[in-house]
Parts: sequence; C-alpha cells; structure tokens
Amino acid sequence: MSITVCVVCGDTAEKAYPVGSFDEFKCASCGYYSVNRQLIEEMEAANQVFDTERTQQYLMIHSRQGQVPAITRVETTKHRLIVENA
Repeated sequence: MSITVCVVCGDTAEKAYPVGSFDEFKCASCGYYSVNRQLIEEMEAANQVFDTERTQQYLMIHSRQGQVPAITRVETTKHRLIVENA
C-alpha cells in the first residue's frame, strides 16, 4: 500500500494496488473501501467531491465482514453521494 489522500474525507489514507477497475483505500475515518477508478476521474474533471457524511454512512452500512464496500456511479446516484466542490 502507498500513502495517499482519502477520496471521501480528504484525510491521509493508504491506497492498495488496483483491483480490476477499482482502487481500494484504507482510511482511519472512512474504513476500507473501493471506488471505481473511472468515477474518480469523472468527478475530478467535473469538480465534484463526495459528500463526506453521506458517503461515510454509506460505507458503514455496506461494510460486511469479509467484504469491501464498493462505490460505483450507480451507488453515487442512488444514495446522492456526490456534491459540487465549493
């Protein structure tokens, strides 16, 4: 793992090796999760960020023992996880 920034809260996180089209992150505040790489690129291009509180709640609810919660475009729309960067 390498040190990076958590794409959810902006704190320091560890980034694991890519798994398919997803990047995995381990953050002290957000936990262990994965995000679709194309989604991250699209959000950066559109100056969008994750709604930290909503996304952390989503990750907490969807964390199951032995499974890493994944954030996809469908999940961001369904749970309204993206906001415009102020």
